Amino acid sequence: MKILCFLVIYVSANCVYAQNSQGPRLTALADNGTAVNDIWTLQANPAGITFLNHPAVSLNYIKHLLSDEISTQAFVAVIPFKNNYAGISFQRYGFASYHESKIGFAYAKKFGQKLALALNGNYHQLKIEDYGASTAYTIDAGVLYQFNQHFSTGAFSSNASRQQYSASLRSAKIPASYNIGASYLASKKVLIATTVSKITDQPIDVRIGVEYQLFDLLSLRGGLSTKPFKQYAGFGINCKKFVLDMATTYEASLGYAPQIAISYVF
Repeated sequence: MKILCFLVIYVSANCVYAQNSQGPRLTALADNGTAVNDIWTLQANPAGITFLNHPAVSLNYIKHLLSDEISTQAFVAVIPFKNNYAGISFQRYGFASYHESKIGFAYAKKFGQKLALALNGNYHQLKIEDYGASTAYTIDAGVLYQFNQHFSTGAFSSNASRQQYSASLRSAKIPASYNIGASYLASKKVLIATTVSKITDQPIDVRIGVEYQLFDLLSLRGGLSTKPFKQYAGFGINCKKFVLDMATTYEASLGYAPQIAISYVF
């Protein structure tokens, strides 16, 4: 019950977006998915899925060390067809007496070689034991522009219409968020990404992440965010069509949150 009370307070204060999973690679880059190409940009800026040439799927598990009971499970899949891309995402956060879940359906389109636009529709459900359940629908929109092979910029808004849960759980907000980001491929081995983010009722957050490809099989990643101050680290192993990514975040008030994802490209 103490955990349940804490979660209710935490969600009310920090909003459901705080548990949004961006997969280990983007997480290790300090949640920099606004202008980075990755299958997990379905959860950050769905325009970023337009780099994929083949269908792909990924499974993600996050262990929140604040409690042995709390975890996040997530799944994403993308199917490209010509200059069009369809994606589906699922995420569940919580434990037996309390959980949030979200299902998203995304459509992205590439215009030429530089511009991509995307829309993502989400169905949210929140269940709390003895308090009932509530649902909501939200829309996300994203744009990604690649100036050249080295520099890209992106923008992403989530729930700009500020939809809310219905009924008695309305206080558990689904916030509006606005993000502007850029990525720079400094060399074949070094990627630098940054995002400026504003979430409803929270201060502006600035994040920066770096990825270094040690060799073809292994990549190392790390990053920082300012509001709240968090530290991120992780690595990825690329073995032909299989990719294994791991990451962890650290925040003084919440501790560590390690995660793992397995991806497959068809």
